[in-house]
Amino acid sequence: MEVADAYALISHAIDTGHAAHGYLVCGDLRGQCDALTEQLLRKLFPKELAQVESRCHPDIAWLEPEGKSRTIHVKSMRERIVEPMSATAFSGGWKVGVVVGADRMETEAANSFLKTLEEPPPKTLFLLLTDQPDAMLPTIVSRSQRIDLPLSEGVLEGDAFDAIEEVFSSRGVSGIFEKAQAGKRLAEVLTEVKDESEPEDVALARKAFYKTIMKFVRGWMVTGELPRHQAFKNVAAVEDAFRQSERYLSDDAVLVNLTDRLVWPA
Repeated sequence: MEVADAYALISHAIDTGHAAHGYLVCGDLRGQCDALTEQLLRKLFPKELAQVESRCHPDIAWLEPEGKSRTIHVKSMRERIVEPMSATAFSGGWKVGVVVGADRMETEAANSFLKTLEEPPPKTLFLLLTDQPDAMLPTIVSRSQRIDLPLSEGVLEGDAFDAIEEVFSSRGVSGIFEKAQAGKRLAEVLTEVKDESEPEDVALARKAFYKTIMKFVRGWMVTGELPRHQAFKNVAAVEDAFRQSERYLSDDAVLVNLTDRLVWPA
């Protein structure tokens, strides 16, 4: 579904009084999801556009993953979403709660939010933005209306993808030597990817490389091969590695450090 179609669908539901309390918006967080959210907020708060754009509107609550683990903790969920959304609207109209990266909720945070989603105050709308809907708590998914927007994964393809898949299909990687070998193999793949790219495309190739790694690391959580708290730590490790790589540190050093930090499925 394109953004325009999704907007028309939700907008019509709002106008006719049939809006769902929660919409699970699946797509690129900083692309399609962001665009749809902006359009809906502009519709609901047309007279306060400056506050909407600066994210300081008193009737719009925002929550994103935080900390080194890049997760959504129960304390933040209660303080930034549950409690503000239960208060009376300042404008006397709608209240909207936007959760960016909703799949990053810790179990306790998800359960806290679920209670509000099941019994929300009148004229309350939740927008749950995610690029990993399979990692969401099933009970939240079942109580939300899902909106699937175009998702451009931007991952590698062909031989490079297959080589990374071979590394992450390994199980029981626990020893220092095994982890170092995995990191060195990934560094070899990245070198090959960069060598095959035009100079102006190297940064994009590096980003696609780390997005491919993230796909497999997140997959361990989706399939249940790792508990959520361990999977979140892995996700944070990949994000840290990507930031380090942008500082042009040695690929070997960055990736060996990454594979050493990762918790691998047994």
